[in-house]
Amino acid sequence: MDEIRKPASNEIRKVPASAGAQWLIDGFATLKASPTGFGAMGLVYGVLAALMAGVVMLLPQAAFVVQTLWFLAAPVLTAGLVWAAREVAEGRHVGVAAYSEPARQGKVPSLLATLLPQFVAAVLIAGLAFVLIGYDNVRTMMEVFEKMRDAPPGAQPDPALLAALPAGGVLLWMLCAILIGFAMFFVTFIAVPGIMLGGKDVFTALRASWRASLRNLPAMLVLIVLLIIMLIGIALLAGIVGAIVGIVAGQVMQMLVVQLVMMTVLAPVMAAAATSAWRSMLGADAGPPALPVGQLQA
Repeated sequence: MDEIRKPASNEIRKVPASAGAQWLIDGFATLKASPTGFGAMGLVYGVLAALMAGVVMLLPQAAFVVQTLWFLAAPVLTAGLVWAAREVAEGRHVGVAAYSEPARQGKVPSLLATLLPQFVAAVLIAGLAFVLIGYDNVRTMMEVFEKMRDAPPGAQPDPALLAALPAGGVLLWMLCAILIGFAMFFVTFIAVPGIMLGGKDVFTALRASWRASLRNLPAMLVLIVLLIIMLIGIALLAGIVGAIVGIVAGQVMQMLVVQLVMMTVLAPVMAAAATSAWRSMLGADAGPPALPVGQLQA
C-alpha cells in the first residue's frame, strides 16, 4: 500500500471498496510472513479452542463455565494477535509471549468491555424471539435444534414440529438477528486495534469502529462476502483433515481437529485483517503504514 497522509485525531479516512479485499490479503500475508512466530500464536489459539470444545463435549455439566471463560478470554487473546500483527507488519519478530502484551499494558479491562455489544446483541435477539415467535414456539425451536444436534448423521427432524412454527415470525426474527449481527460486527471490528494500538478508551474505540464501518460500508460489504467465502473454504479444508483423523481416532477427535484447524488459521488472519483495516481507516497517526505485502518480513 502506498503511504498516505496522517489524518486528524478523530478523522475517519474513506477507503475504496477494494480495501475490504486488501484487509484479508494483508491478514494472510502476515501469517505467511511469520509462520513460526505469528503462526505459532495461531496454533496456540487453535489448541485452546479445541480444548474448550473437547471439555464441552466430554463434560457437558461444565459447558457453561468453560464457554464463559472462553468468551472472556477471546478479546484478550485477539488483542495479543493484533499487537503481534502490527509487529510483523513493521518487520519485527513475534512469539507466543505477545499474548501477555494486553496484561502488560493494563488493557485487559478495556478489552473485556468490548464484549458489551455482544451481550446486548444476544439480549436483543433473545427478546425479539419471544416477541416475534412466541414463548411456546421458541421452546419448540429449541427442542428441534436439540434433536438435530443429537441426531445421527442424515436424520431429519419431525416435519410436524417445523410446520407448527409461525414461518413469518421466524423469518422476520432471522432478518432482525442478521441485522443486529451486522451492527455488532461494525461496532467491534476494529475496536481491539483501537485500544491496543491507538491507545483509545473502550467506548471511543467502539464508537470509532462503528463510524468507520458505516463510512466505508462498501469495503465492509466486500469484506463480509469474502469472509463468508473464506469460512466455507477453511471449513472444507478442516472437514477433510478432520474426516481423515476421524477414520482413525473417532468422531470426537474429528470434531476437535476441525476446531483446531479452523481457529489456527482464522484467528490470526482475522486479527491481522482487523489491524490492517484499523490502520487504513483510522490508524496512520499511530504508527507507520503497513508494508506492501511483498515486503513483509519474517
